[in-house]
Amino acid sequence: MFRLPIRKQTSASGCATILKISFGCFIFTNLLLFYYLVDHYQRPECLRVGTCRANNKPRTLPREQWGRTIYFNILYEYFTRENTEWRLIKSSRSNGTQYTNELNCSSLRKFEKVRFVAAGYTKSTYKVRLNNQTLSLKTVNIEGHDMTTCLHQEDRYLYDCFLVAASKLLKEVAVLKNIEHSNIVKVLGYCIPADPDISDPRHTVAIFEEYGEPIDVIKLLQLSWEDRLRISLGLSRLLKHLSSFKEPIALNDFRRQQFIVINGEPKLIDVDDIGLQEQRCHDKPCCLAPPSSNISICVPCVDQVCHGFNEKLNILRTGRHFIKHILPHGAPAPLNSVVNKITTAFQLASLDTNSIWKKMEDLTVTYKSGQYRKISKIRYLTAYKAYYHRDVSAKFDYRCQLTVSGYGCMTSVLDAEEAAEICWNDSKCKAFVLTNITTWTGRRIAKFKSGFGNLLHNNKTTLFLKL
Repeated sequence: MFRLPIRKQTSASGCATILKISFGCFIFTNLLLFYYLVDHYQRPECLRVGTCRANNKPRTLPREQWGRTIYFNILYEYFTRENTEWRLIKSSRSNGTQYTNELNCSSLRKFEKVRFVAAGYTKSTYKVRLNNQTLSLKTVNIEGHDMTTCLHQEDRYLYDCFLVAASKLLKEVAVLKNIEHSNIVKVLGYCIPADPDISDPRHTVAIFEEYGEPIDVIKLLQLSWEDRLRISLGLSRLLKHLSSFKEPIALNDFRRQQFIVINGEPKLIDVDDIGLQEQRCHDKPCCLAPPSSNISICVPCVDQVCHGFNEKLNILRTGRHFIKHILPHGAPAPLNSVVNKITTAFQLASLDTNSIWKKMEDLTVTYKSGQYRKISKIRYLTAYKAYYHRDVSAKFDYRCQLTVSGYGCMTSVLDAEEAAEICWNDSKCKAFVLTNITTWTGRRIAKFKSGFGNLLHNNKTTLFLKL
């Protein structure tokens, strides 16, 4: 009879406890929210957007001095102050190159038709037009890996990190100018303001360079063998040049993306990670390539230096990324033996860069001169009738192995006799047109046709019909 009142009292006490807990949670949650809002809106703008220090740790250096130290160390080493900007100190290897006509900071206010091309860890690249010329413009990538890593891991000010990233552009200008070569991209100018402004793209650190098309394997394989020979020759000349320095230069970050093609010539464009000295080995018996490179190489250690290590590494990487893909395939049959020997030399680094370069030059001369052609008693051209200043409609074009990409069947030939032999051995070919267009080797372009129909007038061609 006394249990019911006890239950009511217990139930009321439990409800009161729950209400007290709920009210306490409500107050606590609102206090946290209030604290967050006050802290978020009263702290400096740079903290809210992550452009300056994100915690209360004391700095060991005054504001921006860390970035300025790295930036100005490179600046003072390679550049000299001229009015409101910095210009490169002439190098002993500049071969008298004149710098007076280079683009400078004023050029940043004149370019037009800006198009974004690519962004890397440090730099952003744009395609621009200036003085009716297409150029490549490189600037600091504010959203790149280098900047974000600096801001979040090192917990620095934005301007600190900008100067450190910009210092890599300064180094690129200095290095590219010091190792100038026809197969290295040409620096057309640069802007290094006395006081760079991170918020003003017209008053920042920038480089003007030649503009070229990026390289990839698919595009390379779509080129004719003659054009791929030009790429291979250019690379062999580049390797010879890099080995000509007192300590050969190493292309440590060797990728096809580090190269472009300008007018058929390959050019190195990225020198951020090049090695300017040979590996030091101390007490090790030899220098080994990094395990991640999957390259087997052991260069003996002599006087604590592995002489020739960089040279061999460059040869092996060039063979892996370029030569084995582009040189052997599609080569004229009589040249296969020489081509295979050169390819093997690249893949095994069995020859030095000078020897490889000589073999590449000899191969090119042999191809240009037509010395590889077998002397035949057959005169194929006698089986054709020539029509000067005549051409054939494109409707008689056909696909053949000579043309890797594009429509039609065409290739370069030494002369009309070689074109006649090619057409004679192709059952589809009924005629060929010899044009006045010449390739980089001086050979002429010939187009092969499956028929002829009504002849067309063309002052720059000669038509040969099978009899």
